[in-house]
Amino acid sequence: MSTLNKATLRRLSQLKRINSVWEGARRPLPRKSYSYNDASNVLHLPPEDREDPPECILWVDGSLGMVRAMDVVEPDVGNDAFARALIQAIERPQGPAQPALPQKILVADRELQFYLRGVLQGLDITVEYAETLPLINEIFSNMLEHTTAPPPMIPPSMANQLLEQSAQLWKNAPWKQLMDHQVIAIEMNCCDLERLFAVVMGKLGLEEGVLFYRSYASLAQFRQRLLASEDDEVMMEETFLGQDCLFNLFESREDMAEPDMRFLQMHGWTNQEVYPVFGSLHPLEGGRPNLYEEEAQGLTIALSALNQFYKQHGRKFKHDQFPECGGVYTVESAQGIQEIPVQTMPELAKELAEITAVPEYRESRIGDNLLPEGTLIKLTEMPRSKQAILRSLPHVQLDPEPFPQKGIGVPNLLLQTSRPKATQIIKGIADRDGIGGICFAPGVGPLGGNYEVLLLVMGNGELQIITDFVMDDPQDSQQSKQWQTRCGNMDNRCVVTIAMGVNKARGNPDLSHFLGYYEVKLMTPDEIGLQVLQGRIDLEF
Repeated sequence: MSTLNKATLRRLSQLKRINSVWEGARRPLPRKSYSYNDASNVLHLPPEDREDPPECILWVDGSLGMVRAMDVVEPDVGNDAFARALIQAIERPQGPAQPALPQKILVADRELQFYLRGVLQGLDITVEYAETLPLINEIFSNMLEHTTAPPPMIPPSMANQLLEQSAQLWKNAPWKQLMDHQVIAIEMNCCDLERLFAVVMGKLGLEEGVLFYRSYASLAQFRQRLLASEDDEVMMEETFLGQDCLFNLFESREDMAEPDMRFLQMHGWTNQEVYPVFGSLHPLEGGRPNLYEEEAQGLTIALSALNQFYKQHGRKFKHDQFPECGGVYTVESAQGIQEIPVQTMPELAKELAEITAVPEYRESRIGDNLLPEGTLIKLTEMPRSKQAILRSLPHVQLDPEPFPQKGIGVPNLLLQTSRPKATQIIKGIADRDGIGGICFAPGVGPLGGNYEVLLLVMGNGELQIITDFVMDDPQDSQQSKQWQTRCGNMDNRCVVTIAMGVNKARGNPDLSHFLGYYEVKLMTPDEIGLQVLQGRIDLEF
């Protein structure tokens, strides 16, 4: 059993002793199931299917009716956590209480009573057993009574209609044609919304979806402030939170919380690859990842009108064209039948383009969705003996020309993850017509700094971001340069390998772990028409 050291005992003994009786208890947090979220604004309540919910430790002053310390711990944490919370209650109490030693403490656990008696030797604190702890019981009861779930992402009454329009938006995929400065005006005049300015996100590699600005001034100010604050991380965050808009964005399955996923599926969402995210931004509210009833009604109407507009005019936006076009679209809503005018705004699009004019560094063909989250990325060297064996794998891409017989191995870009995710990578490569090459492209971060961005050049011309190296970091810079030098010694050739193994084999797979093998070229940025890449800050809500 752990005991307090002499220095701690001396320090605690010098505190004032008060004539109070404290109660202490440790209890599991109750499971509570929500259809849309498992969080609480008081305590984090575990999901209903969790087998071992965390536990809450409470120390309260029974004489004053005051909580002196509270902590949430995992169930397998021993009694030391209970003693730590008691020391906090003595030395660093919560709220207005002052540091002090109690006259007596009560616990409702015999084992805990004997444990604390041993820990507190020398502090002259009586530790007694009590069958019930009235104040603790009352506090836990009140906490649970006032523990309420946050509002759902969207009101259940509007979920089916809104998800139907969101699914149609994903199917239309306007971000394949429209840029984020090309504004579409939607005349609402309902749901406390007048004119919305729709901006489609996604063509420049940002999160796909649409932002519906409540005013053009907010849209223009955001673009101006974004440029002014690009070197200030704090101001950048304030700039994003200062927008005034509703939004419908899309996340991959891996980024979506399970309760939210179940809620959306329950209300008719069938796409298993992506899930919609709804919410609101406002300068005085900040980011809110949910919609209330009237906001959901307004967004449903706006999406319906935009979808109808895109069905009629979408073909006109090919080759970056943004002509003047529009129409009036009939939308059925809870407020009755609405006639909603929708119109492109080419002149405003030009204004925005001038406000945010930047060099042509961003590439619409660059993506970063080939590798699942958690994939290990390692620049290494493969022995020639292993290379000869891997050339016979089921998933290979072989160069008819043999590698130069120089050195002891060949440069290898290792991508390692779990078996299902490794299989997913191999399928993604096949869907993109294989790997044409590897390229290290120069880049500038969104807040400054020089980088080298490691890209896979896919067979279909797409570029996939793998990782980046901070060139101002000597270790990163040396690693990149040495590996590229090895490629140069191989006549600018290297291999890409896909392996499974996420435990002991992580970073050092044996032959049985390899699933894919690709022989590729090391290419220069000029060969694939790249200039300096400009980093971005994604919209995260």
